[in-house]
Amino acid sequence: MLRRLTVEDAVSRLQGGGVLAFPTDTSYALGCDALDADAVARVAHAKGRPSGKPLPILLPSVEALRKVHLETPLIVLAEAFWPGPLTLVVPAFPGLPAEVTAGTNMVGVRQTPHPVAAALLSGLGNPIVATSANRTGAPAASTLAECDAAGLLDVDGVVDGGATPGGHATVVGLFEGDLRIFREGPISEEALRAVWEPARRLR
Repeated sequence: MLRRLTVEDAVSRLQGGGVLAFPTDTSYALGCDALDADAVARVAHAKGRPSGKPLPILLPSVEALRKVHLETPLIVLAEAFWPGPLTLVVPAFPGLPAEVTAGTNMVGVRQTPHPVAAALLSGLGNPIVATSANRTGAPAASTLAECDAAGLLDVDGVVDGGATPGGHATVVGLFEGDLRIFREGPISEEALRAVWEPARRLR
């Protein structure tokens, strides 16, 4: 069984290069300080994740995205749907370890409304890796019991946030200047394009 951590304990672990599971508005995530290369490597090990697969990260706000990506057209979607189950694939910003981008020079970012994840971001002050809390190929954990049973390796603990809805965020990016849905999720392409198309015509 994974060690149960308070938010304060979890922040301290993250500051020390720790890896932990925590709840989001979709499922439990496995994460660490996204700027700590050694911790990011531990996340990949914990999941049994093969090399060459990028890791998504959480940001605390739309403003945080604006600070690192003033020019991304996808900002209009963040403004409309964050915090929520929408991951935006954008060019990687300075300071991210190569393990996060897996050599793609791109990174998936989102903001979750879950209060536990928000508190971890606030306490750490850095972006947090947030990949699903499961071994690679297994279903994402949506409860504490599923986190315990996931077979995660060398994880410092889990923050209890109760049961989560399960599932994954919608993942979108740009391809030849237009919106591309990389993974379908709770936010439909129709809803995204209702925001995207008017903003695109104004550019």
